[in-house]
Amino acid sequence: MKSWFPSGNIYLLLLSGGTGSRMKSELPKQFLELSGKSILLHSLETFLNWGKTKSIVLVSNKDYILESETLCSSLFRERDRIVEGGDTRHGSTLAGISSIQFSANDIILIHDAARPFVSPDDLDKLSIATEEFGVSTLASKNHETVLEEEKEGLKFLNREKIWFMKTPQGIRGDILKKILEKPYSTEPTDLCTWAQAQGISAKLVESNPYNLKITEKPDLALAEAILPLFQSWKSE
Repeated sequence: MKSWFPSGNIYLLLLSGGTGSRMKSELPKQFLELSGKSILLHSLETFLNWGKTKSIVLVSNKDYILESETLCSSLFRERDRIVEGGDTRHGSTLAGISSIQFSANDIILIHDAARPFVSPDDLDKLSIATEEFGVSTLASKNHETVLEEEKEGLKFLNREKIWFMKTPQGIRGDILKKILEKPYSTEPTDLCTWAQAQGISAKLVESNPYNLKITEKPDLALAEAILPLFQSWKSE
């Protein structure tokens, strides 16, 4: 796509609060190495190389702030920083938001540090959609037959309407200010469910096919196989 630049600033909240429980590892997954480099650095460098963020806020588990500083401080620019996260994903999101001063036309992106395979084109398309629609998310289309198990048997869903949510997710500053002012009865699981609870739907932006979230041990082996494919795809 043609070179694009936002009308306002772009802030990134890079959520890095994992503790390694599902990975069954002593180290949280974001610190595990992927082709000789931590997953966290792969993700951080994606956004630094994109070059369109005013500030990157790394939201860290309080027990791993020192490790994060050791790993990332040499790459941080003047406005980049690490903040302590909350007890939940949403709590960490709020901690990151509270550390930035954003305006109505700014874009705030929220990304899982455990997703290292995001392309500059993904980020451009997502940010453009966020500017226009207010809330957006990367997502991938489904190509499988989808079933829902019910007491009466199996229900076949329309796979043409099924998407798989990814990150980054983006929100425009004026929309974020609105939803911050409104209470919620159930804690949101991500930015899109938070906005949806306030009657604001997210625009779906098709992600590149390699946007894997590394959660369990088999995912790390899969990521090792995907990395050269992703790098080759990006350079095409």
